[in-house]
Amino acid sequence: MNHNRLKLFVLSLDGTPYTLLQQALQQGLMPHFAQLLREGSFAQMDSVIPTISSVAWATFATGVNPAKHNIFGFVDRDQNAQLIIPNASNLRAKSLWEYFDENKLRSIWINLPIAYPPPKINGVMISGFLGTELENCVHPPELLPILKKCDYVIDPDPWLARTDRAAFMKELFRALQARRKITLHLLNEPWDFFMLHVMETDRLHHFFWDAKDDSRSPFHNSFWELYREIDQFIGELISMLPSDCALLMLSDHGFCALKREVDLNAYLQQTGFLRYKNGQAQELSDVHPHSRAYSLLPGRLFVNLKGRESQGSVSFSEYEGVRTEVSEALLELKDPETRASIIKQVVKREKIYSGPHADRGADLIAIPYDGYDLKARLNGAQLFNKSAINGMHTFDDAFLYVRHHSIQTMPKPALIDVTSTIFALMGLSIPKELEGRNMLGANT
Repeated sequence: MNHNRLKLFVLSLDGTPYTLLQQALQQGLMPHFAQLLREGSFAQMDSVIPTISSVAWATFATGVNPAKHNIFGFVDRDQNAQLIIPNASNLRAKSLWEYFDENKLRSIWINLPIAYPPPKINGVMISGFLGTELENCVHPPELLPILKKCDYVIDPDPWLARTDRAAFMKELFRALQARRKITLHLLNEPWDFFMLHVMETDRLHHFFWDAKDDSRSPFHNSFWELYREIDQFIGELISMLPSDCALLMLSDHGFCALKREVDLNAYLQQTGFLRYKNGQAQELSDVHPHSRAYSLLPGRLFVNLKGRESQGSVSFSEYEGVRTEVSEALLELKDPETRASIIKQVVKREKIYSGPHADRGADLIAIPYDGYDLKARLNGAQLFNKSAINGMHTFDDAFLYVRHHSIQTMPKPALIDVTSTIFALMGLSIPKELEGRNMLGANT
């Protein structure tokens, strides 16, 4: 182990694209971040497949792929064919906070997705997205009165955006200020690693992406004002961080305009791969035994394999043939207005999953062209839909910033590389289990 240890502060902006930050910089909206760019390196970064926050932050927290950490999507199925929402209790790989505990390092985590229920670490853990009641999301519980005094919320309610966009926008600013207050408070405690996760950027992009470049929108100014406030907060942080502290900033994916939602289970029904008992379904157990495939979001397709699925009917000898048929059918899916292809690529699970839990992963992963959000409802939804959401995740436009270091950009940085880079920044030996590379180049 390297004894030249450094503290590390990590600021994550969920779903903030590299290209959006470039736009904000060009408009002069983020002067503090612009100053940081003169002191470090800024790079575009790839996300994970599928590009969804629960998988992305589980990969960040463990430095391994889903077949090792065991989080494959926002929803999954258990051994009884019941749909579940995976959380920290489902992680099967060692996490950063566990490595820090082993090294007797005190860590503080604010709002990290996938960290619910909060592990009892040497330090502070405030769960983020997937958490429920605040009382159940805090370790140690003695912090709860301080959080309430800060008017802290786990996550602004996205359902509000569907009924009152103006009220939801106000909630985003309120939540950001609450995170600022608790961060500035906890910075005064002893720590070796500190991470603040800002979820409000992801929520902003999902519901207000249409306002980003539309100066006529009543939410255009508010969209960019949120980034101005983040930049002011960055300025405060820089002034408070100790001299022996490294700084890393990142996002987990990019964003783009949503053209339409595409329900793959509806498509599998139309193409004869999926049937429901009594013509409809609420649970996976309602899938008809004669079905050959079904989907879970986003874009994960499972062959109804005999011996694995609760009502499987596809034999092992038929498995590859069904995968081929489903792949070919997906690649034929077209936008009903433009006739443009919707699915860019269909990947077999063995191409992206490697580890003891690979058999829990989807048999196929459909990767859409930007603008098409893949859904997987079980209630007989229409194939093409639109909702209050107007922005969606992208794979290749996350960002990474490291202060006082260059970033090796060949090959292109990927989210899974960040974990190894964290160990390097802190002067710690990189565990051999980690799959990503250390992206640090020369000091700047």
